[in-house]
Amino acid sequence: MEKQTTTLSISERYFEKPKRLKTWSGIPLKATYTPEDISHLDHARDIGEPGAFPFTRGIHRDMYRGRLWSIREICGYDSPQATNERLRRLIAEGESALNVIADAPTYCAIDSDHPLAEGNVGLIGVPLCSLRDTEIMMQGIPIDQVSMTLSVYIPPVLLLYLGAAEKQGVPLSRVRGTMLNDALSQSLVRYFGPALPQDLGVRLVADSLIYCNENVPLFYPLSVGSEGLRESGATAAQEIAFDFCIARQYLKEVVRRGGNVDEIARRVSFTHRCGIDIFEEAAKFRAARRLWASIVRDELGAKDPRALTYKVHVVTKGSDLFPQQPECNIIRIAYQALAAVLGGVQSLHTTSYDEPICLPTEKSALLAVRTQQVLAYETGVVNVADPLGGSYYVEHLTDQLYQEMRQIVEEWKEDIAEAIESERLMNLLQRQAYQFQREVEAKERLIVGVNAFIVEEEEEKEQGELHKPSWEAIKQHVENLKELRRTRDVRKVKETVEALRKVAEKKEENLIPAAMEAVRNYATLGEIMGAIRLAYGYTYDCFDELQYPF
Repeated sequence: MEKQTTTLSISERYFEKPKRLKTWSGIPLKATYTPEDISHLDHARDIGEPGAFPFTRGIHRDMYRGRLWSIREICGYDSPQATNERLRRLIAEGESALNVIADAPTYCAIDSDHPLAEGNVGLIGVPLCSLRDTEIMMQGIPIDQVSMTLSVYIPPVLLLYLGAAEKQGVPLSRVRGTMLNDALSQSLVRYFGPALPQDLGVRLVADSLIYCNENVPLFYPLSVGSEGLRESGATAAQEIAFDFCIARQYLKEVVRRGGNVDEIARRVSFTHRCGIDIFEEAAKFRAARRLWASIVRDELGAKDPRALTYKVHVVTKGSDLFPQQPECNIIRIAYQALAAVLGGVQSLHTTSYDEPICLPTEKSALLAVRTQQVLAYETGVVNVADPLGGSYYVEHLTDQLYQEMRQIVEEWKEDIAEAIESERLMNLLQRQAYQFQREVEAKERLIVGVNAFIVEEEEEKEQGELHKPSWEAIKQHVENLKELRRTRDVRKVKETVEALRKVAEKKEENLIPAAMEAVRNYATLGEIMGAIRLAYGYTYDCFDELQYPF
């Protein structure tokens, strides 16, 4: 009996009409937009010019004509030495700034030789336990000539980096860079878990802002933004609005302690994701600039234009990438990067296409850098400030997102900390992520290679190059930590850590200078955080046999 086949027309086989005529976040769309859709907008009030309030069109007058965005790929794995080697290669390949992510034990503020760290050291980032580690990580890299992003939520990690600068002879006044340092958001990153309670976290962030404003003026000690928001199901508007609520809380705490909002707000930046819906994402960044300028000026009372600017480092959204037909991720990342640049961002990390499978290989990391370089030097997107400005659709979408963001901020701003701690916020995101997955399975959202254009009988083939952790490098790092404990001046470590504990007990005193002294004497991150936790009554003595607060 002959096998029957069904003949499909070209249109039936190669085109599936979209069932979902909305933006990726769910905003309904018309077929076309006209001047009527933006007739309610006032140009001076709502749009303006690049470099001027309300900054909708960009924070600089000439945008990328004057200065390109920073190509800032995230790096970190195995050990400080291995990470140093990768950082050097990225610089050689044309990366214009550095970006380091820490491993899970560092995020939890425990050292690599802690029993709970076993099996997790160096797997998803670099282990940073002491000043010695940051010295190794930055060996041969002049700290006064690079801008470093520390993608870490634990404030004392900043001091490890500043200590490495001092060891290189670089004055703190010349250290440039950014740090996540967003303690409130850490519990949104489920695979780490909160390393410190909210009251302590807010204090440490405020202390960092005040200290850097006085001593490290070129460094941004707070970049608000957790991958736990957008990657866990937040819409474009929610991502911005929730983070603005968090940033507002930090600023209000600094002002309560006598800080100058015009000075401190300049030290705050953001880290946000960029998805694949080009026009929604570009409009999101335009709306965010307008809203942040309004919040800082009208609510917090800032007057300096520099304090009103929304400065953002962007990571292309990892949950838009899939292990099926992974080469398609190369295309997705390029479109995400285009959306970010059209939106006028200041710094960009293009996710490597193999990240749904493994840590980036050298080949995929190089391709991520080249993606940005092609975008910067070949496509023409840098030639005009805010090239989407004036589009009926983009201006309408920007205003829609602005209004939605403002409504969310008003609803959540007073209890954002409680919403995080009680997991009310995360439960909302999980419900939305579940709905997203249902839409994918119902083919209301078409994803190439996942629920559309599937290669059903792919030939068996060898898996491509994968990053594999170097257990020898990790073992050597742990041995280095043990050697540090044997050779450092233990008396000085105990003195400085005990002094830090006493300062931490005085809730209104800035504990960063005392923590910096402990860092200079090679106290470890676990010991430093152990003393601070102990002062708050959360742990026992950090100098017991384990030297940890657990």
